[in-house]
Amino acid sequence: MAKNAKREDVKKKLSESLNYCNSHHIPAQELFESIADRTINNETCHYDANERKREMKSLFPILLQAETSAMIPSIPMKPDILELDSKAFLELWLNKWISKFLSGWQSLPSDYVANPKKTVTDEALIHMVMDAKHAGSKERAYEWAAHHNLFMSAENIGGSLLEEYIYSKIKPYGWIWCRGKILTAIDFCNDECTAMFQVKNKTNTENSSGKGFRESCGAKAWNRMKAERRNGKIETYWPKLIEIVREGSTVDKPVPNDLVTEADYLDFVSNTVRNNPYLISEREGDL
Repeated sequence: MAKNAKREDVKKKLSESLNYCNSHHIPAQELFESIADRTINNETCHYDANERKREMKSLFPILLQAETSAMIPSIPMKPDILELDSKAFLELWLNKWISKFLSGWQSLPSDYVANPKKTVTDEALIHMVMDAKHAGSKERAYEWAAHHNLFMSAENIGGSLLEEYIYSKIKPYGWIWCRGKILTAIDFCNDECTAMFQVKNKTNTENSSGKGFRESCGAKAWNRMKAERRNGKIETYWPKLIEIVREGSTVDKPVPNDLVTEADYLDFVSNTVRNNPYLISEREGDL
């Protein structure tokens, strides 16, 4: 099986194709919008296709601005694809970019159905925990293991639920949820492509390379909560998110100070699980 072309070679071909089409052929943005009109519809997108189409079209300037070029996602291409003429290559790349967005919008995190855990619980761990000073019995140790699985399942979907909650609140202020990893290390971008940010649940979930990349692009990061307790209490940062939303808003209406809160988010999570009890699972495979 042929290897994919190097990422830098694909991006170079993309840049050359954008420049060529803008100067010799159909303007790249016109080509992009025609592809979006053709591919984003009620059959390919079940969540407000017209709005998704508008959002996707709004992100096109990312491809042309030097300061946002690093955010362009890596889209795998075989080496022979780089031999296509500029228009053919650009059309293929743009189709794949839009497909990533559509794939991300196939379902909402709140509609997710959890799969059983693939790996089994280690019997040695059960024997350690069933000691009289801990679980007290093998049966109870297995119950605790199931509870652990449930928390792990909740943690796996938690980040996506957080993004869904945020989007439901900031969408009216001109913000786009960049689903499908259509931008590198960016979760939200305003519809003028002038402000972007990434969401992290805790302050200890971003490595130094990720932080350096994001800062080099001028994008911000927002953490919902501090990883450690402060004076025995959990500290959250919702007011900082409101500042980011306010600074990047593209509509002429004020962003309220209580747009997003911890209490409201917890209500959202509780209601989501109540409406979809299959969102998380304590089960293991083959049980």
